[in-house]
Amino acid sequence: MSDSLIIDLLKAIIGPLLTVGLAWVVGNEISANWTHRQKRREYSLTVVAEFYRVYGDFFALWKLCNFTFRDSKSDPAHAGIQDLLNSATKLESRMETLLLRIASEVKLEPSEIKSLGLFRQGVQLLRQSIVKRRILGWTSSEHPEYKAFKSLSVAVGKLASRVGAEEAPALEIAQVQMGKITENVWSKEWQKTFAKKQDGKSVDNAALGAVEQDHAA
Repeated sequence: MSDSLIIDLLKAIIGPLLTVGLAWVVGNEISANWTHRQKRREYSLTVVAEFYRVYGDFFALWKLCNFTFRDSKSDPAHAGIQDLLNSATKLESRMETLLLRIASEVKLEPSEIKSLGLFRQGVQLLRQSIVKRRILGWTSSEHPEYKAFKSLSVAVGKLASRVGAEEAPALEIAQVQMGKITENVWSKEWQKTFAKKQDGKSVDNAALGAVEQDHAA
């Protein structure tokens, strides 16, 4: 068999094998990338879903507190107060977990850190109102604190949707972000920015943050 014939045979065999092999490698790489993106997307959706649950549970507990402290014809029993307080603290723990995920996995701008810190403060107001045995005080849809909390909730929901969708910050940056989100400064900032007078009377919640600033961190 001549050398030219052998070369032609090798070309006929190796060419298709190389094509198939290359297609297999590329196909596996594409499949692996797609699977990775899909898993990250699923993770992101679970974080967003948990945020929505926390938001919904906050409002459910708020309405229950309104009934307990305002609408009920009997004074709340100690056990009932304790149940409300337990629910509020569990809600805060879930919120803290979400904030940790966002701080650890999303590169945040200063304005975004501010939104997270103020949202955290808004959630804490519910527990503080239970301790004081009074309603939260958001008496209308135009109440400054109510409007602020709704706006902050949307901002935090947007940030939650970015978890798993982008490159996470370095460890040192994530640590700094979490520290800034949980600073006590947001308690004073909330009062200064949102706890304003309405209809000539001081908003009840204006003093709540001051009562428990030591518990904000």
